[in-house]
Amino acid sequence: MLMSKGTGNGLQGRGRLLGARLDTLYTVFNDRKYIQFDPIKYVHRFENPAERELVGLIASSLAFGRVTQIFNAVDRLLEIVRHEPLHYILTLGRAPEADLLSFKYRFVTGRDVFRFFKVIQTVLRKHGSLDCFARQHYRPGHLLDFVEAFIASFSPVYYLIPCSLQGSPCKRLFMYFRWMVRSDNIDLGLWDFIDPAELVVPLDTHIYRVARDLGFTCRRTPSLRAALEITERLKDYSQNDPVKYDWALSHQGIIANNFSAVDALS
Repeated sequence: MLMSKGTGNGLQGRGRLLGARLDTLYTVFNDRKYIQFDPIKYVHRFENPAERELVGLIASSLAFGRVTQIFNAVDRLLEIVRHEPLHYILTLGRAPEADLLSFKYRFVTGRDVFRFFKVIQTVLRKHGSLDCFARQHYRPGHLLDFVEAFIASFSPVYYLIPCSLQGSPCKRLFMYFRWMVRSDNIDLGLWDFIDPAELVVPLDTHIYRVARDLGFTCRRTPSLRAALEITERLKDYSQNDPVKYDWALSHQGIIANNFSAVDALS
């Protein structure tokens, strides 16, 4: 039977069966062929770690709505920055270029993205990289404090970064942290100074619905409390890396709802 290492929790009956199924799902979906169905694909296109961190933040911040629409938005933005986002942001002037002003994705405008880029520029000029920023603000065992520091640093930005930890599951930000912290065929493991055991599941509506069905939470909305409860339950199956299951659980729905079976197998 496939059980995650380090559980040691004495799961029995239904719990052991569920653990085996979760691990099987993880094994199946921990395959780079599925990257094409997720915004993380943009991060894998770059080699420079500083560029990967930056592209990850941009792509994850736009990751709301249908995944095909997200792809269109990120593709357009990368076209605007001429596929050199790090250089573009570091050399960004006081006013947005006309091409950036033309950007629009749902309620996010080019001016919103310009403010976002200017905050990133300030962070990069002060710290050198997002990695150095994270190292300065993160303390082992206090991931949520780091989240609050991250949010505070990006407070001038609307929509693209959550405004607080109060109530919001901060799905896109926790997804970005998953990309940066975990290391396997999908996630990049750039921030290896953060323990994956501290990560919180990026709670979207699909994961929330599955978790409710499994009895991992009884909360009526996909809130931060629900995300924390679900993460704690996932630790029953992978104590040291509970968020490893997020990719597999979410991408069953994403692929089924947005792509053809031929795409999935190609």
